[in-house]
Amino acid sequence: MEQSHYHLFNEIQESHWWFQARNQIVAALLDKHLAALPLDSQNHSGAQRCLIDVGCGTGAMLPMLARFGRVYGIDSEPEAIALCRQRGCEDVFLADDAQWRDKRYDVLTFFDVIEHVDDDSGMLSHYLRWLKPGGLVMITVPAFMFLWSEHDEINHHRRRYTKKQLANLIAASGLQLDRISYYNSLLFPPIAFLRVLKKLVPTKARPPRSDFELSSPLINTALKTIFASERFWLRRCSFPAGLSLLCVARKPNG
Repeated sequence: MEQSHYHLFNEIQESHWWFQARNQIVAALLDKHLAALPLDSQNHSGAQRCLIDVGCGTGAMLPMLARFGRVYGIDSEPEAIALCRQRGCEDVFLADDAQWRDKRYDVLTFFDVIEHVDDDSGMLSHYLRWLKPGGLVMITVPAFMFLWSEHDEINHHRRRYTKKQLANLIAASGLQLDRISYYNSLLFPPIAFLRVLKKLVPTKARPPRSDFELSSPLINTALKTIFASERFWLRRCSFPAGLSLLCVARKPNG
């Protein structure tokens, strides 16, 4: 990802509707699925869970994840780690650093990460070595290649996923799938329509734009409210389509 985008994310992640709503949805699902994950008092002082956010970027998810235990963040970009530390995040390291590798983790997260690499299966398998048996994996990714846009180009995405593709990736990695669903679904119809329309109707040439440019405060609040409301549905049910996908999987015991 471009260095400038790390600074953009760092500036907007506490106010932009997409980041804030995603945080609320992920928190609701983690709360539900971690209830069935026993604490390992032998490995953690005070029976505190250990979580690691792979590709943590500028730390958008780390404060929320800290509600569930001790959280670590790793990223391949030094600029991202530097920005995390400026925000007060302590346990953040470069992916090549040794400090995080001497532990085994209860929860492994990839929030909009694996679509950035050529070998998503290899990346997932690599980091699963640090997940304890019975531990949880949570993944979010963008959905449907027909929604491909300049936003994907700017952020150096390699692909967008279907539910079947993500489920196949989970199965090939030896994980047991607990939950998979599309999300950001209430906004799917209008945004999908606009993206398809842009491909069909020629527009005046201009520099590529990211979807993360802030809207007016009123629109930003409205979009956050709509998107975040999906957390109540997703705790019990699934959506048949959406702008993104999420899954929760488990590493088999033994």
